[in-house]
Amino acid sequence: MKSSVVERFKFEAAHAVVIDGKPEEVHGHTFRLEIAVEGPLRNGYVVDFIGLRAIVEEVIKQLDHRNLNVLFENPTTENIALWIAGKIEKRLPAGVRLHRLVLWEGDENGVEFEF
Repeated sequence: MKSSVVERFKFEAAHAVVIDGKPEEVHGHTFRLEIAVEGPLRNGYVVDFIGLRAIVEEVIKQLDHRNLNVLFENPTTENIALWIAGKIEKRLPAGVRLHRLVLWEGDENGVEFEF
């Protein structure tokens, strides 16, 4: 049996995405992040919510209230999501893996990755 744990987060950041070689104006968003991790049930749980929240918050604090163009060559929502995924995957406890990540850029635009 597979079990997933889902957590939601948000952070504020600015960026100017380069589209067809042309950068947009710098603008900000409230990014909303949802992650799902999966693993076997051990002692009745997959992963401690508090521990998982600490892992993700440590990653997103690097992005919160930042100009993402300083951190990324092209800070598309896809590139940001993949960067977050890579950082989270490295910090997860043994036997727990990142299953899904959804990153919303505001209320209407988002990307979803399944791993």
